[in-house]
Amino acid sequence: MRVLMLNHNLVGRGSFLRCLHLARHLVARGHSVDLVSAADSASVRWGRMEDGGVRILLPPRLGQVGTHDGGYAPIDILSRLPLALGRWDLIHAFEHRPNVLVPALFSRLRGTPLVVDWSDWWTRGGITTPRRRWGFVDRLEARFLEEGFKRSADLVTVVSRALWDRARGIGIPEERLTMVPSGCDTTRIRPLDQARCREELGLPLSAPILSFVGFAFWDFELMIQALLHVLAEFPETLLVVAGQDKDSRIEEIVRGGLGERASRVRFLGRVEPERLAVPLSAADIHLLPLPNNPANRARWPIKVGDYLASGRATVVSSVGDPAEVIHREGAGIATDPTPKGMAGGILELLRNPGNRAQMGDRARALAEGELSWIRQGEKLEAAYERCLARRGRSG
Repeated sequence: MRVLMLNHNLVGRGSFLRCLHLARHLVARGHSVDLVSAADSASVRWGRMEDGGVRILLPPRLGQVGTHDGGYAPIDILSRLPLALGRWDLIHAFEHRPNVLVPALFSRLRGTPLVVDWSDWWTRGGITTPRRRWGFVDRLEARFLEEGFKRSADLVTVVSRALWDRARGIGIPEERLTMVPSGCDTTRIRPLDQARCREELGLPLSAPILSFVGFAFWDFELMIQALLHVLAEFPETLLVVAGQDKDSRIEEIVRGGLGERASRVRFLGRVEPERLAVPLSAADIHLLPLPNNPANRARWPIKVGDYLASGRATVVSSVGDPAEVIHREGAGIATDPTPKGMAGGILELLRNPGNRAQMGDRARALAEGELSWIRQGEKLEAAYERCLARRGRSG
């Protein structure tokens, strides 16, 4: 089948990675996939790349990164419209931002089957609610965009039980829903020799090292407060952060939370996917801080797959589906979603290196099995086929 994937994120970030991994495995199973994502540099022409047989298309961009990164750039939206009217067997739209929603709905002029992915809780107390100056804007976005767009789809893919339940609550029947959590990249991320990775990064060989990876730092403060408790017992502990804070607040949070011990946090900046296994393998424990709110209950962060694939134990706040899976499979510790709770989980693993190693082994096994991208690709392919069958088509 010929599939067009529409993504609102900048290339290389956020849901782009979810799209790319799913697309790779569809291509490996004989399908053709074009993935459209927002360009990360200014250009008056379309950009074109290829990764694992997936054609990646980047619409023209007039402004630099930091302007209209969230899918609102008019030139990005308009550039996608002719593409959406192409001869596709199916279009998969990832979330509801305008550069995804508008071309996806435009494709209905051809009657192309539409799949919509729901991987974040945006309105009604979610990610964007605090950013809306007036409550009625949030309610309108929820009714007509976030929820309304899903109601109009032939199929909705969700990453979590929270989003499944929300979809059912707005009237989407189960036969139009499929659960596809984000998977684990076991090819690019493998367990490497810890000492060599530490030497490569200039990190101490004997100190306890914790790691955090990502581009979203909304919950970073919880982790820094937890680190303060850990340093009381293990003062040589280092927190290594790989990623780029788009809000540029993480260093301020570290200074405010740790004071003179702020040097116990090392910032590596953005690390390319091909190199991410190095800081992950240098660590003893990975951290996933998640305060208890709708957005976190609905999430399945891409970093979960990276953590598991690296073969290290994870300490995660007991919020949402990933925490449930990690606890059930013994791949880490799920704790109360508080600084003291997370600190308790970290300290338990630092005191018991044998248990930590066993959890790391189980994490890698989980990454290679139930949560592999291969398994998620198979689920998605089967869902596409059911969707097309209901429309009297075949891929």
